[in-house]
Amino acid sequence: MAKQVRLIDIANACGVTKGLVSRALAGKYNVGDETRNLIMQKAVELGYDFSKLRTKSTRKPSVVIIVSSSILMKEDYWQPILKNMYATLNRSSIKIEYFVFESKNIDMDSVRALKDNSCIAFVVLHKNPDVIFKELRKFKKPIIEMDPKFMHYTDVTQIKYSNYMSMYEATQRLIDAGHRHLCFYGSDMHAMSFRERHDGFRGCIRANANKGVVGYDIIFDNSDLQYANNEMLENMLREHEKITAIVCANDIIALNAYKTVKKMGKTIPDDYSVIGFDNVALGKEAHPALSTFNVPREEIGDEIGLYIIRLLQDDKPQFAEITIRCDFVERESIRKIED
Repeated sequence: MAKQVRLIDIANACGVTKGLVSRALAGKYNVGDETRNLIMQKAVELGYDFSKLRTKSTRKPSVVIIVSSSILMKEDYWQPILKNMYATLNRSSIKIEYFVFESKNIDMDSVRALKDNSCIAFVVLHKNPDVIFKELRKFKKPIIEMDPKFMHYTDVTQIKYSNYMSMYEATQRLIDAGHRHLCFYGSDMHAMSFRERHDGFRGCIRANANKGVVGYDIIFDNSDLQYANNEMLENMLREHEKITAIVCANDIIALNAYKTVKKMGKTIPDDYSVIGFDNVALGKEAHPALSTFNVPREEIGDEIGLYIIRLLQDDKPQFAEITIRCDFVERESIRKIED
């Protein structure tokens, strides 16, 4: 039998106290983001059983967060969402429990055991495998999907970003700046958000067709999570020399596009304007700094918490779609083309 990982084991591995580990894993807000990220990652690496975090109190309502271990390993993306969700729910004395699964080896017996959990709702973060989702639906409790990777059914609450409208806006900004030949660089099968962003690009291209605007699609297989196909991008740019703008499905893809443009002996924004999505730190530090859309992670955590509180007050499932606006952040990676 494998040795059970204890809080003190994680504390020793991180060089912190056991109490700090306990607060960080419980999602409490009085822990620094950098420390919380370190503890979360080390807990996943060591194989900590997150079911130990489930509250034993029957007097306080709770929600169960369904999350893959790979999501918890991401340093700065999801932790602000979890921290603010905890803070909002904590003010209403609602507990958070975790159910952590391995994407490539899902323990379905543990998933089925969630049927006996007394929680008021399940919150699924991004990765939402069909096998897990089908089981959750059997339990007849509200399901909230945050930035769902795949579309399943309508009887859930989906909280997602303004993917379509943001990419429509990005494309329109470039068109207004004089660009007439633009391409979308991404992967439709990677996630629902990527498909919606591609749809936003295509919608704007169609709306401006009478202006002589032409759109091109560079859609690659992202099953290996490489977030790029440099050969496809380079071939498209060399074949269609009139292209002056690249609209990317996210910032990582955009930063990979930077590498391809540099390899071609071209520059940004003189030869190509580039826009991404997510506002990751690397984009701000790039040369030139990447124009993108900011994902308000703290506000998203608040919104999830407030929705759960309203759910508890109404005492009945609510099925809806909540779209979080992502504001444009203009930096040096785009330029205006003079007539």
